[in-house]
Amino acid sequence: MKYKSEHAVSFIIPNWNHRELLCECIASIYKTGDALSHEIIVIDNASEDGSSSYIKKTFPEVICVQNDANLGYAKAVNQGVALARGEFLCLLNNDVKLMGNVTERLLSFLKVNPEAGAVAPLLYYPDGRLQISCRRFPTVGSILLEKLHINKFGPFMKLKLTPEEHLSGGEVLQPMASVLMVRKECWEAVGPMDESFPIFFNDVDWCCRLYKNTRYKIFLCPDAKAIHHEGASVRRLGYKKNYELCKGLLKFYRKHYL
Repeated sequence: MKYKSEHAVSFIIPNWNHRELLCECIASIYKTGDALSHEIIVIDNASEDGSSSYIKKTFPEVICVQNDANLGYAKAVNQGVALARGEFLCLLNNDVKLMGNVTERLLSFLKVNPEAGAVAPLLYYPDGRLQISCRRFPTVGSILLEKLHINKFGPFMKLKLTPEEHLSGGEVLQPMASVLMVRKECWEAVGPMDESFPIFFNDVDWCCRLYKNTRYKIFLCPDAKAIHHEGASVRRLGYKKNYELCKGLLKFYRKHYL
């Protein structure tokens, strides 16, 4: 299969103080997608564990940009996209390990389905459990039902998709961007991540803008799989995590509902 651009896929990996997981992530790219033309771009947000120098030494072919400060996830993704030369962008968390031929499956899905602007694989915990990675867009009703452990009530749908819905695949509204392959034309139509969402809800906002402003759709491909050490980076935030979550949710509501 031939592609117009220099690389078929540009993998974009933001990193902050997770050298070991980052190395495992990069190694999994080579194992699952080495037959495809690709490039790997790491944006390091001022890690203090020597991530940047280690990557440059161990994987000299990887494009590694070291920021002087932690500029946040959204800014790092946008930096990586600006450098990308691929026809397709694969946003990848540093705590992800790709499995099987996931890269080829995601790429083939986008090639076969022109209405698909982005596609995500199924995510699993390291112990093999299915990870609930796809949600509907948050509303007051759905969040309330989530806290009350109620599936749905009247017009209010459950926030998270069920395991059965994950295994069935198909169109979804908001998958986590832990692994998300995006058609570059779609990225340009939607625009970059909103950097005023530095940690949480930047991916939710991007997916929401895709559905509001373009004709593209997002899909979940159950034939593609990856392991995700969920929350490995944000756990370092400690008690600030819940604060940042609430701040991101309020900003999302102000931007899209008020």
